[in-house]
Amino acid sequence: MEHIGKYMKSVCLTAICVVLVITSFGCTPKKAQDGEVNGEVKVEGSITLSCPQDVYSSDSNRASIRQWVSNFKSMYPSVKVKEEYSDRSNWSARLSAKDMGDVFWLDDSQVYDMAVTNKSLMPLDSYAEYFGKIKEYGLDVNDVYSGIYNLGETEGQLYMVATNCGSHIMTYNKGMLTQAGLPMPENDWTWAQFKDYMSKLTKRGPDGTLTQVGAALRVNWGPIYVPFYHGFGGEWCDSVNKKVNLTSDPNVLKGVQELVDVIEAKYIYPYDTAALGAITLAGDYATAFANIDDSNVISTAAFWHLYSFSGLADRAAQYDNLGIEWDIISFPLFDAPATPCGTYGYGVFRYTSNPAAAAALVLSIYTQEGQKSINQGAGGAIPLLSSLKNESYWHLADYPDKNYDAFVANDDRFVTALVRTQVPSSVAKIIEDGMVTLFQNLYSGSVSVEDSLSKIETQANEKWSTLK
Repeated sequence: MEHIGKYMKSVCLTAICVVLVITSFGCTPKKAQDGEVNGEVKVEGSITLSCPQDVYSSDSNRASIRQWVSNFKSMYPSVKVKEEYSDRSNWSARLSAKDMGDVFWLDDSQVYDMAVTNKSLMPLDSYAEYFGKIKEYGLDVNDVYSGIYNLGETEGQLYMVATNCGSHIMTYNKGMLTQAGLPMPENDWTWAQFKDYMSKLTKRGPDGTLTQVGAALRVNWGPIYVPFYHGFGGEWCDSVNKKVNLTSDPNVLKGVQELVDVIEAKYIYPYDTAALGAITLAGDYATAFANIDDSNVISTAAFWHLYSFSGLADRAAQYDNLGIEWDIISFPLFDAPATPCGTYGYGVFRYTSNPAAAAALVLSIYTQEGQKSINQGAGGAIPLLSSLKNESYWHLADYPDKNYDAFVANDDRFVTALVRTQVPSSVAKIIEDGMVTLFQNLYSGSVSVEDSLSKIETQANEKWSTLK
């Protein structure tokens, strides 16, 4: 009996030790890489801010960075922020070597791979919740345009804080609309109304060539065709089951067919497509667009796609040089939310040694003071907070009366404008290359939309299934 007692005592001691070991592991605070806030956050110490020298190539556009950092240091004077401007071609190696700045620049096309595939980004949700409770910090994530906020998310977590709103809009020739007896469009105009404008603004000469086209669009680029994936109720990407649905979802197919229909009606000139894959006009298209090319769309296209606010000043100068009266209009509204938008911003390196200060710096962009500091001094940018929607500090001073509301009028309908923000880059490349081919074939003669999309879907899903 004595040896049984000793055995039981040994078992009990072992069990207690196991419990203590399990408990100690269970109570271990999560690592910085997890982005979890444990108790009080102390914002102090030093961090490095890595910025791409090609994006911030001049002293004037680096002013926005200095203003942002200066504003942040006024809140946390004990934090030292080192600004680093370097060549992005070396960043992949630095990320792999875990030798990156605590905070670094990226765009929305990189969020998925940086967060999920490479695990280089720290999730920011826990810190956003923490700083949102500090009144003096001034963070209210509900004040951020939901579409912009979503562009920084992947798999339900926030990884990137945006610095700008790259909402895609259109500029238009007011004289052409007046001559056609059409009213100037409003920011809530619909796809059906857009098609009606196109039919009335596309004009042919006696020989069948177009003297005027409804719109000039970069048709083989995501910000044009991705909205059609969404616009009629389609869900082209199932990130949970890792599946692409370009024909499996009939509403995605319907959306792409809507775009193809107006192209086949010769309402859209394929502008600035060469960078993605040159489109050769053949047959009826060659005849129709014989006198329209990239050099003269400003005087031959009624509506002209503008990629972002940053290009507005140059576009304005082009119109002015030809004496064309112009204005701005939002992307037409579809049945479902599908206003294309892109962005870039900053994230926190997953292996930072100072996650609190790094997160505090990044999230300060979404405060009113952060917005005004980073978006005002370097030529202006669109404010990302609803509370700043009516501010005019970002407008072009030489054009005070333009319809600037077009950039943010439908912010609740913003969707990511690029395929590669939703799927791994290797899967995205299959979709992007396939769509380029679809439009090349279309303008070369004809194409089966369903067959093309089915082929893309099959290849993309086969690739995705091989990825871990």
